[in-house]
Amino acid sequence: MKPPLRPRLAPARFVTSPEAAAAAAPGAAWSVREKRALLAALRAQAARRLPELQARPLREKLPRRSEAEIRSFLCRLRGRAAREAVSTQYRQCLEQQRRRRAHVPAPIEVWLELAETLAEGLEEATAAAFSQVLTVAATEPLNLLHSLPPHPTTPPDQEGSAPGAPSAPEHSPAPAGGFTVDFQRVYEYLARLCRGGKAPPLPPAESAVVLALLGSLPRELGTLDLPALRDHLRGSYSALTAPRPPGGGSPHPDTPPAGWSGVGLCPLNLFLVPLRLLARAGPSGQGGTPRGGADGQ
Repeated sequence: MKPPLRPRLAPARFVTSPEAAAAAAPGAAWSVREKRALLAALRAQAARRLPELQARPLREKLPRRSEAEIRSFLCRLRGRAAREAVSTQYRQCLEQQRRRRAHVPAPIEVWLELAETLAEGLEEATAAAFSQVLTVAATEPLNLLHSLPPHPTTPPDQEGSAPGAPSAPEHSPAPAGGFTVDFQRVYEYLARLCRGGKAPPLPPAESAVVLALLGSLPRELGTLDLPALRDHLRGSYSALTAPRPPGGGSPHPDTPPAGWSGVGLCPLNLFLVPLRLLARAGPSGQGGTPRGGADGQ
């Protein structure tokens, strides 16, 4: 069995003053009444916000104790509190390490943690950029024409109007059944969410479109050139997680020296995935041309 704790006092040869001798000498145990009186006196001093502890007022509340005994008792209490705090913090660290070792992160958690590390300090700029892209998409003539009913656009040769600008006064007749979808509202809703603001509630038709877009993500991912995309992401992960010497170059593999790759990071494409890998794969398994133009970063 573990032996009981006993107070350890400094040898008498190390005592250099009468106050220290009184503190080192074993005294009578503190009673519960004395401890309560000391606690009340300490709370009174704390309420007065004194710059440091005053032993004389404490001595007045504890007539049977000397100032040296009071200081020695408070010193022991501080040491006990410090040991308890360190022990509690140590146990919490051990528990966190045990949970971290027991928890195997999912692949998406690994990529999210890596993306958060890369985008540290750029979250606001990235969110603003995506919001601007969606805001521009809300006014694209092609998106307006896909709405139900379509929003007609102003002809380019009409005087005083910009080419492709939406025409406010003209509207196509509503389709049969009264089902209407305004893609401009959908893009504005997504842009507001990217900015972190509170987006207005969407009508039922536009809400169904957003749900359909989210539900189609797994199917659309299956149409990509998955082997080439997997090879690129594996190379990016290896390059980003490999130890780098001080003053090393770009952590991304096979990136040209110009543009964002000069600093090793693109806020809108953290892993520098080529656009050709984000297009639907052709019949032969090769990636097609993404909507909007040629291949690029």
